[in-house]
Formats: sequence, C-alpha cells, structure tokens
Amino acid sequence: MTETSQRWTLAIAFDETARRTRARAVLRTGAGDEFAGTGLAHRAAEVPGLAHVAGYLAAGRALCDLTRGLLETVADDVDAAADRLSSAAPTSPAERRPRVAIRE
Repeated sequence: MTETSQRWTLAIAFDETARRTRARAVLRTGAGDEFAGTGLAHRAAEVPGLAHVAGYLAAGRALCDLTRGLLETVADDVDAAADRLSSAAPTSPAERRPRVAIRE
C-alpha cells in the first residue's frame, strides 16, 4: 500500500473597528482548490480583559461558514458522481444479464 500526504493551508485574516471584528478564513487544498468563510462579532472593548473575545468569536464563525461551504461542495460532488454512475448502469434486468452466444 502506498501512502501519500497532502498539505492544506488555513489562513485567518482580521479587520477590526471600534465596534466589530470581521474574520475571513481561507482554506487552500494541495490541489489548488480554495474555500472561504466569513464571521463577524461585536467588540466589547469597554470590558477589561474581553477585547480578544471578539476575535475568537469572529474566527469561530468564519470557520463554521467555511465548513458549511466545504460540506456543500462535498455533497454536490457526491451527488454528481452518483448521477453519473446511475446513468451509466443498466436499467432493466435484461440489460444487466450477460449476453451468451448460443451455438447450434
């Protein structure tokens, strides 16, 4: 059995204002495909010790959004493959039976 490995990269970028934090998560596959998600959170800068929480929340929401898009793509790809297989498969029992030549 041959083992292969791939490297996917995930980057999260943040934009912050005084009132909100926006995160954008981008996943790049080894094959060059890209999936992205966005998350927003309100900032509580006035609460001591909680300014960083908005970044965590925005990042978590961006990752959830990215995951949703990735799973939708997987479902679409599986459906398309199933459609191709079902359209190529024989539909009646006679078509599924092997053809046998009868010799006289």
